[in-house]
Amino acid sequence: MAYPPSAPARGRGPAHRNAGEQTAAPTVVNLGGHEVELVRKRVKRVTLRVYPPDGRVRLTAPGSTPLRDLARLVTERSDWIERHRQRFFELHVGAAARYLPGETHYLRGTAYTLARHSDLAGASGARVRIRIAEDRIHVHARPDVERAALERAFDRFYRNELAADLVPLVADWERELGVRAGAVGIKRMSTRWGSCNPVAGRLWFNLELGKRRPALLECVVVHELAHLLVADHGPRFKALMTRHLPEWRALGKELEAWPLWARLPRTNG
Repeated sequence: MAYPPSAPARGRGPAHRNAGEQTAAPTVVNLGGHEVELVRKRVKRVTLRVYPPDGRVRLTAPGSTPLRDLARLVTERSDWIERHRQRFFELHVGAAARYLPGETHYLRGTAYTLARHSDLAGASGARVRIRIAEDRIHVHARPDVERAALERAFDRFYRNELAADLVPLVADWERELGVRAGAVGIKRMSTRWGSCNPVAGRLWFNLELGKRRPALLECVVVHELAHLLVADHGPRFKALMTRHLPEWRALGKELEAWPLWARLPRTNG
């Protein structure tokens, strides 16, 4: 799965004039002992960024800036780069969410960087508002809000988003498979992405599916609805899945590559 860049930590170098060079595709170079994505474009300043969740470094610079100057800048900011990489690492796989600025959260397979706002300081109680804008997930809450209140707010946010996706998706696949679910619910499950009671027609979907990309949610929906026709995982079930969703095995492998216990997906490096 590809991870789009999230809002990074950034630093700026000295200003440089630029006579109209065009933007070039990023090239990977070694500068100051760091692997850096170098982007040449029509800008006046050199900008150094470190991206979560894996600490990728990108340097945007005018075409006229000598490479030796860029290498010197990266060398001078080496400690700054490593501090941010360490911070992103500490917020990464397996660690419980702390809902701090710069933390990475996923929705529908896309990474968003958390931004905190205290503009609800005058509100009563532990009210929390969460919204998505561009590459950030904005959390509006009192400065003294407790972590438990933030956790509950995020659970509500993911539950609402997942429910909005599930309703039309289940309806579409009910028509496709010629079945009807008796009830559909969302809950946390420690070992399963979904479950089906074929007798009652009750389907449950894991709250964590709100973080995965839509194709993976669809795979789980088809899987659970298919159990209304075939209760086990034998040859008839597999043939049914292949007929209606030929890529179901590949999607299943992708789903398991980001385990339920991991807050964020694994990355290379």
